[in-house]
Amino acid sequence: MGGKLKEQIMKLTLIDLIVISYCIFQILYVSLLGYNLDDPYYIISVYSGCLALTLISIFLRIRFKNRVCKFIGSLYPVVLTVFFYQVAGHQVHMFFDGVFDDYIIDLENWFFGVHPTIWVQKYYHPLLTEWMLLSYSVYLLLIPFTTIWLYATHRDNEWRHLLGSLLISFFICYVLYSLIPVVGPRVAMADMYSVELKGYIFRSFTKMLESDHMLKGGAFPSAHCSAATVMFILVFRYGKRLFVALAPVLITLILATIYGRYHYPLDVIAGIVIGIIGVVAFKYLEQLYDTKKRIELKKIAIETPDQISEITLPG
Repeated sequence: MGGKLKEQIMKLTLIDLIVISYCIFQILYVSLLGYNLDDPYYIISVYSGCLALTLISIFLRIRFKNRVCKFIGSLYPVVLTVFFYQVAGHQVHMFFDGVFDDYIIDLENWFFGVHPTIWVQKYYHPLLTEWMLLSYSVYLLLIPFTTIWLYATHRDNEWRHLLGSLLISFFICYVLYSLIPVVGPRVAMADMYSVELKGYIFRSFTKMLESDHMLKGGAFPSAHCSAATVMFILVFRYGKRLFVALAPVLITLILATIYGRYHYPLDVIAGIVIGIIGVVAFKYLEQLYDTKKRIELKKIAIETPDQISEITLPG
């Protein structure tokens, strides 16, 4: 029985374990420390639902060998990131009723002399705004696009590295939102701006996002910049031609977080650092997990050689 259980566990990928661990961590985190929250049961139910969807997706991948089930069972975290982002907004005031924006504003005013989101106003132009906010908005599509592109071109190690790095970066950001709530300059400094941010199509789109879908208190660190950093590094490493097309968008995306008043420079720096951590951490964990897996597979092969046929290592 022990060998059979080990065999099933060995069929999990590192990405599976990261998602499962995050869901369990958040369920325990909110259950034990979420007494200040208005809706802890809703938050727990969302993470429980994500955990259930994860297990179902893994079952489909392992049980059925067709392409559709493999696709769902491999890339399900891309869909779950939407739920993880939304529910993180309900955890912002888990420990603090207020926000920490004043401290960041004072620090950046002292360092820069004039706050960067105020200084950049003199360069505002509707056409520039459209380009900035196009790059900022396309972030919603870049994550599935880059991951599926690598998956579709049969680069198993590469898409796992990209998706796993994104997940680690996001999860670090989302936990920090509950520890350091920050609403960002768009809200905290609204009365300090003298120039309206005007544009056309994408300005209207981001206004809709601002009113209905952006987290209120999840500015530090910038998950946009974390994801952009992960994609910048790994698309450069694994897809040079795609990198040529995406690099201007990814760089503009990072600049747009300040231009559009969504983030402080400190948010951006923290986001970039966390993106780098995600890239390095996943590769390190993958090496550890593959080594552990090989050791366990050898043990299972000795104990139950007839039960090992379907287990393989990533890549």
